[in-house]
Amino acid sequence: MRKMLAANCGLIMTGSLLLNGSLWASGTPESTDIEARVNDTIAPLMAEYRIPGMAIALSINGQQHYFNYGLANQEAGIPVTDETLFELGSVSKIFTAALAGYAQANGALALSDPASRYLPELEGSAFDKITLLELGTYTAGELPLQFPEAVQSEEAMIDYYRQWQPESAPGSHRLYSNPSLGLLGYLAAQSLGQPYERVMEEALFTPLGLEHSYFQVPEAQQVQYAYGYSKEDEPIRVNPGMLDAQAYGLKSTAADVLSLWKLT
Repeated sequence: MRKMLAANCGLIMTGSLLLNGSLWASGTPESTDIEARVNDTIAPLMAEYRIPGMAIALSINGQQHYFNYGLANQEAGIPVTDETLFELGSVSKIFTAALAGYAQANGALALSDPASRYLPELEGSAFDKITLLELGTYTAGELPLQFPEAVQSEEAMIDYYRQWQPESAPGSHRLYSNPSLGLLGYLAAQSLGQPYERVMEEALFTPLGLEHSYFQVPEAQQVQYAYGYSKEDEPIRVNPGMLDAQAYGLKSTAADVLSLWKLT
């Protein structure tokens, strides 16, 4: 858990920010006005929180605007650009929810179905009475924030789910949980008959033109992969873990995230 918290702290230090056009709801501003307002917002934010670099993506009345600040890699002096890849952290969950919606729209699942319908190993467990929608809305009965440290394999993960018992009636309490949303993504991929990362590429990334979104950053793109930094300015990356791709493992550019954001 301590390592995970440190990684999240680093992601805050170097991140991508998406804003909508609500600040300019009265009309379309000039590009110089947009840049001035963004600069006035971002400069003190970066100074106060010692943020090495940021990428800003704006959609205002159908027009896209991108602004980059600082460094993606302090040691190498690599600046943030339109091509910089950031660890999205829990913004990855938006993509996971989109896949579940895609699976339902294509008749592969129904969000009202019990979770165990899509994983036979869970039949006879608490997930007979927990729906996919409850997994996606964190109301499955108070699944924890993270898996226990001992859960390091798919077999151990399934065994954990089989033995887990709700703390409250499904649908009655909301508790943010990576194992909850992560399981939704896992089962959505199961319903479509492909591994999660592959089906995301085929069902979402390619059709939506998300050309710079990865779960595993290719070697050729490593130079674009931004580092997070700890409070001690040590470069860090997010720790791998069970269902990390579904819950927090996506890396992407600000432009790719904005492309999906406009569709939601």
